[in-house]
Amino acid sequence: MRVLRITVVKRFKLSQVSILIWFMFIMFSTAVGVATYAVHQSHAAFNWPTAKGMVVNCWLIERYHERSSAESHYEVAIEYFYAVDGKIYHKSNKTDITGAIPGYSLEEAEALVAEFPRDKKILVHYKPSNPNTAVIKPTMHLFLIVALVVFSLILIPVLYLMYQQMTSSRDSFIVRNV
Repeated sequence: MRVLRITVVKRFKLSQVSILIWFMFIMFSTAVGVATYAVHQSHAAFNWPTAKGMVVNCWLIERYHERSSAESHYEVAIEYFYAVDGKIYHKSNKTDITGAIPGYSLEEAEALVAEFPRDKKILVHYKPSNPNTAVIKPTMHLFLIVALVVFSLILIPVLYLMYQQMTSSRDSFIVRNV
Protein backbone atom coordinates (compact mmCIF):
# COMPACT_ATOMS: atom_id res chain seq x y z
CA MET A 1 0.00 0.00 0.00
CA ARG A 2 1.43 3.32 -1.00
CA VAL A 3 0.99 6.46 1.01
CA LEU A 4 0.85 9.67 -0.88
CA ARG A 5 2.31 12.62 0.84
CA ILE A 6 1.23 15.96 -0.36
CA THR A 7 3.07 18.97 0.83
CA VAL A 8 1.39 22.27 0.51
CA VAL A 9 3.71 25.03 -0.46
CA LYS A 10 2.54 28.51 0.34
CA ARG A 11 2.87 30.69 -2.67
CA PHE A 12 3.79 34.27 -2.24
CA LYS A 13 1.50 36.50 -4.27
CA LEU A 14 3.30 39.81 -4.52
CA SER A 15 0.44 41.31 -6.48
CA GLN A 16 -1.79 41.09 -3.39
CA VAL A 17 0.39 43.50 -1.41
CA SER A 18 -1.21 46.93 -1.29
CA ILE A 19 0.50 50.01 -2.66
CA LEU A 20 0.58 51.57 0.81
CA ILE A 21 2.45 48.58 2.25
CA TRP A 22 4.89 48.60 -0.69
CA PHE A 23 5.48 52.31 -0.15
CA MET A 24 6.10 51.78 3.58
CA PHE A 25 8.39 48.83 2.85
CA ILE A 26 10.50 50.82 0.41
CA MET A 27 10.60 53.91 2.63
CA PHE A 28 11.57 52.13 5.85
CA SER A 29 13.96 49.71 4.13
CA THR A 30 15.75 52.72 2.67
CA ALA A 31 15.79 54.44 6.08
CA VAL A 32 17.25 51.32 7.72
CA GLY A 33 19.89 51.09 4.98
CA VAL A 34 20.91 54.75 5.28
CA ALA A 35 21.00 54.58 9.09
CA THR A 36 23.06 51.37 8.96
CA TYR A 37 25.53 52.99 6.56
CA ALA A 38 25.83 56.10 8.75
CA VAL A 39 26.39 54.02 11.90
CA HIS A 40 29.00 51.94 10.06
CA GLN A 41 30.84 55.04 8.80
CA SER A 42 30.81 56.65 12.26
CA HIS A 43 32.15 53.46 13.80
CA ALA A 44 34.80 53.03 11.10
CA ALA A 45 36.23 56.51 11.77
CA PHE A 46 37.48 55.30 15.16
CA ASN A 47 39.84 52.89 13.35
CA TRP A 48 41.00 55.23 10.62
CA PRO A 49 44.70 56.07 10.58
CA THR A 50 45.76 59.44 11.94
CA ALA A 51 47.89 62.21 10.53
CA LYS A 52 49.37 65.25 12.20
CA GLY A 53 47.66 68.50 11.45
CA MET A 54 47.35 72.11 12.59
CA VAL A 55 44.37 74.33 13.29
CA VAL A 56 44.20 77.49 11.18
CA ASN A 57 41.00 78.85 12.72
CA CYS A 58 37.98 77.72 14.68
CA TRP A 59 34.76 79.69 15.10
CA LEU A 60 31.14 79.34 16.08
CA ILE A 61 28.10 80.07 13.96
CA GLU A 62 24.77 81.09 15.46
CA ARG A 63 21.74 79.50 13.84
CA TYR A 64 18.16 80.49 14.45
CA HIS A 65 14.87 80.00 12.68
CA GLU A 66 13.00 83.14 11.68
CA ARG A 67 9.62 81.40 11.79
CA SER A 68 10.27 79.69 15.11
CA SER A 69 10.35 80.96 18.64
CA ALA A 70 12.96 78.33 19.54
CA GLU A 71 16.24 79.52 20.97
CA SER A 72 19.29 79.81 18.80
CA HIS A 73 21.66 76.91 18.51
CA TYR A 74 25.30 77.01 17.52
CA GLU A 75 27.53 75.15 15.12
CA VAL A 76 31.30 75.00 15.30
CA ALA A 77 33.38 75.27 12.15
CA ILE A 78 37.08 74.59 11.90
CA GLU A 79 39.76 75.29 9.32
CA TYR A 80 42.86 73.11 9.45
CA PHE A 81 45.37 71.29 7.34
CA TYR A 82 47.08 67.91 7.58
CA ALA A 83 49.45 65.82 5.50
CA VAL A 84 49.04 62.24 4.30
CA ASP A 85 51.87 60.61 2.33
CA GLY A 86 53.41 64.00 1.58
CA LYS A 87 50.18 65.50 0.23
CA ILE A 88 48.72 68.41 2.18
CA TYR A 89 44.97 68.61 2.68
CA HIS A 90 43.29 71.86 3.65
CA LYS A 91 39.83 71.62 5.16
CA SER A 92 37.25 74.15 6.27
CA ASN A 93 34.04 72.43 7.23
CA LYS A 94 31.42 72.27 9.97
CA THR A 95 31.38 68.47 10.01
CA ASP A 96 35.09 67.86 10.39
CA ILE A 97 35.24 67.95 14.18
CA THR A 98 32.88 65.04 14.94
CA GLY A 99 31.60 63.93 11.54
CA ALA A 100 28.17 65.55 11.93
CA ILE A 101 26.73 69.03 12.44
CA PRO A 102 25.22 68.89 15.89
CA GLY A 103 23.50 71.89 17.37
CA TYR A 104 25.37 73.08 20.46
CA SER A 105 24.36 75.39 23.24
CA LEU A 106 26.42 78.58 23.47
CA GLU A 107 28.49 77.17 26.34
CA GLU A 108 29.21 73.88 24.50
CA ALA A 109 30.15 75.72 21.31
CA GLU A 110 32.47 78.14 23.13
CA ALA A 111 34.16 75.22 24.93
CA LEU A 112 34.71 73.42 21.62
CA VAL A 113 36.12 76.55 19.99
CA ALA A 114 38.47 77.00 22.99
CA GLU A 115 39.62 73.38 22.57
CA PHE A 116 40.96 74.17 19.08
CA PRO A 117 42.89 77.45 19.23
CA ARG A 118 44.81 78.80 16.25
CA ASP A 119 48.09 76.92 15.54
CA LYS A 120 47.19 73.97 17.80
CA LYS A 121 48.70 70.70 16.64
CA ILE A 122 46.00 68.04 16.23
CA LEU A 123 45.63 64.42 15.17
CA VAL A 124 43.29 64.01 12.22
CA HIS A 125 41.54 60.69 11.52
CA TYR A 126 41.36 60.24 7.75
CA LYS A 127 39.65 57.65 5.59
CA PRO A 128 42.39 55.46 4.05
CA SER A 129 40.62 55.08 0.69
CA ASN A 130 39.92 58.83 0.51
CA PRO A 131 42.28 60.91 2.69
CA ASN A 132 40.25 64.03 1.88
CA THR A 133 37.51 62.62 4.15
CA ALA A 134 38.55 63.29 7.73
CA VAL A 135 37.35 63.99 11.26
CA ILE A 136 39.19 65.31 14.27
CA LYS A 137 37.15 63.67 17.03
CA PRO A 138 35.42 60.48 15.83
CA THR A 139 32.06 60.26 17.57
CA MET A 140 29.22 57.74 17.56
CA HIS A 141 26.13 59.90 17.64
CA LEU A 142 23.27 58.50 19.71
CA PHE A 143 20.81 59.89 17.15
CA LEU A 144 22.12 57.48 14.50
CA ILE A 145 21.67 54.44 16.72
CA VAL A 146 18.21 55.54 17.84
CA ALA A 147 17.18 56.14 14.21
CA LEU A 148 18.42 52.69 13.20
CA VAL A 149 16.48 51.01 16.03
CA VAL A 150 13.28 52.99 15.43
CA PHE A 151 13.25 52.41 11.66
CA SER A 152 13.99 48.70 12.19
CA LEU A 153 11.18 48.37 14.71
CA ILE A 154 8.76 50.02 12.27
CA LEU A 155 9.95 47.81 9.40
CA ILE A 156 9.18 44.56 11.29
CA PRO A 157 5.36 44.97 11.35
CA VAL A 158 5.45 46.22 7.74
CA LEU A 159 7.21 43.00 6.74
CA TYR A 160 4.68 40.98 8.74
CA LEU A 161 1.78 42.72 6.95
CA MET A 162 3.46 42.04 3.60
CA TYR A 163 3.78 38.37 4.50
CA GLN A 164 0.14 38.21 5.60
CA GLN A 165 -1.03 39.83 2.37
CA MET A 166 1.13 37.61 0.17
CA THR A 167 -0.01 34.36 1.78
CA SER A 168 -3.72 35.10 2.34
CA SER A 169 -6.54 34.38 -0.05
CA ARG A 170 -7.70 37.22 -2.29
CA ASP A 171 -10.96 37.71 -0.44
CA SER A 172 -9.46 37.84 3.06
CA PHE A 173 -9.78 40.94 5.19
CA ILE A 174 -6.05 41.64 5.25
CA VAL A 175 -5.85 41.73 1.44
CA ARG A 176 -9.03 43.71 0.84
CA ASN A 177 -8.70 46.33 3.61
CA VAL A 178 -5.06 46.96 4.38
